Amino acid sequence: MKVPAVVFDALNQVSVRDVEVPAPGPGEVQVKTHLSVISPGTETWVLKGVFTWQPTQYPCVPGYQRVGTVIALGEGVTGWTLGDRVAATSATGPQGIASMWGSHAAVANTVAEEIYRVPENVNSIDAASFVVAQVGYNAAFRATIAPNKWLAVFGDGVIGQMAAQAAKARGAKVVLIGHRQERLEAARRNGIDLAVDGYRTDLSQHIRSQTSTEAILSIIDTVQGEAVQQQTMDILPPRRGEIVYAGFSSTSTWTNMAHLQQREVTAHFISGWTHTRLGSTLDLMSAKQLQFRSLVTHHVPATEAPAMYELIRNKEASLGIVLDWSHQ
Repeated sequence: MKVPAVVFDALNQVSVRDVEVPAPGPGEVQVKTHLSVISPGTETWVLKGVFTWQPTQYPCVPGYQRVGTVIALGEGVTGWTLGDRVAATSATGPQGIASMWGSHAAVANTVAEEIYRVPENVNSIDAASFVVAQVGYNAAFRATIAPNKWLAVFGDGVIGQMAAQAAKARGAKVVLIGHRQERLEAARRNGIDLAVDGYRTDLSQHIRSQTSTEAILSIIDTVQGEAVQQQTMDILPPRRGEIVYAGFSSTSTWTNMAHLQQREVTAHFISGWTHTRLGSTLDLMSAKQLQFRSLVTHHVPATEAPAMYELIRNKEASLGIVLDWSHQ
């Protein structure tokens, strides 16, 4: 069948056009997409040709998170029924087009192991963000957290916001450090204890004065850069602190490992997703301790996808971007 999909036709070129999607193969589930969520960092790096973790082939269909309904089952698939509401990760590519995870399409096939049942009380917008939400979840659950002790999150994007929410769910008090005032306000609306402008020259001193606490021992860094590393070194005490690195950098020199060693800072690195983590993320959404809806700044028809990527590339104000495929 022919269905519309977001296609990165070439470097920095985006279209929404019809692609040919075959019937689901053995072990695959075909899902009609209701909503898909843009992962602004990863997908924009792919569009710009700077994502180094795997080669990009153009043309390709991007995206790795969507929610929809099951409309067909491939040979050997059990446990699913037509009409089930599901969340899905990567999809196989349409005919003649590569899959750069492949989920921004009106209909796509996904291996059954990458399909997840959405709890009844989880909103579809939240469910459609479950992969990026899981990155924040994983970062928060890697950190050493004691109830009512402070933890700092660098980065006010979706991953930073989700990491802050997940850390709150574990009982931490959280300071989120970012730059955009509208994103700091979003964090405050979601119950984050303290949201601070990272451009402050007295950042470390200001945080200590606002938290009235002994040293912060855990930091989640979703930005990854030399300037942020210097700020983390100013906040963490020697020989006691830890940093959880969550995200991706297109450069090879984003941190100085010697600084970590000299200060005896423990470092954790996370990437990707697992079935257990994604299931736990949906469970946290079901418990109303993790939500994406309030971070949505753009909920648009999927046909507006090219404008959304241009908005991201130009660093215009945005946060959560949802593509709506309900009329495609």
